[in-house]
Amino acid sequence: MFENFVEQLSASVDAADLGEAMASAAAGFDFPLFAYFTYPSASGDAPQLISNYPSSWTSRYLQQRYHSLDPVILRGLCAGCKAGIHSIGVWIALGTVCRIRSNKF
Repeated sequence: MFENFVEQLSASVDAADLGEAMASAAAGFDFPLFAYFTYPSASGDAPQLISNYPSSWTSRYLQQRYHSLDPVILRGLCAGCKAGIHSIGVWIALGTVCRIRSNKF
């Protein structure tokens, strides 16, 4: 299964391909739904969400900015900051979230 996932990722040329690869990998672990979220690297840019959740929900999630309150997203963002695993553009956005939420940066 992992090899198939890597092959699909390597062959991906757009978000739709990436979504198909991720949906296939999630299904391999008996997860019917998945979501991949990235914060924008620059303020004013829109976050990116690749998911197979119903579009009515993902549209609402983004419009209502639930990602700014979602404890799973916020924990993941702050863990990334502490690990130092993000690019500079993303690091800035993540650092802002971590300072607000944890006051450690």
